[in-house]
Amino acid sequence: MMKTIAALVFFCLFQLIVVGPAAAYIDPGTTGLVSQVLYVLFYGALAACLYFFRSLISFVTGLKEFLAKFFGRWLQR
Repeated sequence: MMKTIAALVFFCLFQLIVVGPAAAYIDPGTTGLVSQVLYVLFYGALAACLYFFRSLISFVTGLKEFLAKFFGRWLQR
């Protein structure tokens, strides 16, 4: 574990010392592309969350029914 941490620290220091500052230029026309990618990622994450919550609700409903049958309808009121 210590060797891994030491290697990571050495790599980070090496990058700071050897690699110079990078000059970056973003073309003004790329904002449309970036917004389209973020749009797709946002709605993909939203769909994944809705699917997760739907499966979670289904699991809780099944668990409730199982416990109600197991305890002889004591939990249902």
